[in-house]
Amino acid sequence: MFDDISLFIAVVEAGSLKSASENLKIPSSTVSRRIKALEVEFGCKLLNRSSHNFEMTREGHKLFDNAYFHVNSVDSIINEIQNDISGDKGHIKVLAPTNLVASCLQRYMSCYLHQSPEIDLELELSNTLTEFYSSNADFAIRVGKQKDSDLTSLKLGKIETMLVASPLYIESQGMLEQPQDLDDADIIISNPLTSLWELFECANTNNRVVFKPRKSKVLVNDLQVAKQFSMSGLGITLLPSTEIKEELKNQQLVRVLPNWQGASRDVYAVWYRRQLLSSRASKLIDYLKQNVDF
Repeated sequence: MFDDISLFIAVVEAGSLKSASENLKIPSSTVSRRIKALEVEFGCKLLNRSSHNFEMTREGHKLFDNAYFHVNSVDSIINEIQNDISGDKGHIKVLAPTNLVASCLQRYMSCYLHQSPEIDLELELSNTLTEFYSSNADFAIRVGKQKDSDLTSLKLGKIETMLVASPLYIESQGMLEQPQDLDDADIIISNPLTSLWELFECANTNNRVVFKPRKSKVLVNDLQVAKQFSMSGLGITLLPSTEIKEELKNQQLVRVLPNWQGASRDVYAVWYRRQLLSSRASKLIDYLKQNVDF
């Protein structure tokens, strides 16, 4: 009955059944049939119709006056919800690593927000894992496969890792020729990268060496701080390429063993299987997948 009342309101606003039919893109015969059905439901005449126009009866006036506000309110609520789930507007909450957002993802997220001005983004940044259940986030960005079997994941890309040091350190210690030379070097270890470095020859990735330093000059739980120590000439560190692009370009850091690289780090968007991923969150994930250049 609500749909038929809504149709009745639309007919009155349009001024004729034909105009309402054109506005709603439904046949005139359907409009007429549904108005008649509504009159049967109420047991009274609502419109006195002629071939070209109509007049509301007293009951029709009463229905229009009392139902108009409510029908339009419900329509507004429906439109708001449909717009919200369409992905074009609304709130998105994302959990993500601080360093990855600062060094790489922030500029892509800024571009997305410029293109989607009615999207509001809430970022909860941390280099430690946060539970979804307590965060109420739409999704998270994580580096590496997640052990939680309840998670759905979509790979966004991968980040290469490489050994770097400052030109000052290389000048004072000499250039390394092979991975075994790392045994005599000063080593800066940064978490979340492990202290066990898996190195692959660029020309032959089957040639693999695992390096475990006997001791570390610096052990720190932040990639940016590890980079700063390395730039200060204190030693060699293994870092993601996203963290050191500018420093390599400006020659504040140089590659050590340039024919070798560390294990790549896969980046995923993850969410719980039992959680319905909204269209707006899906659109942001798709945008990152298509555009981010790690």
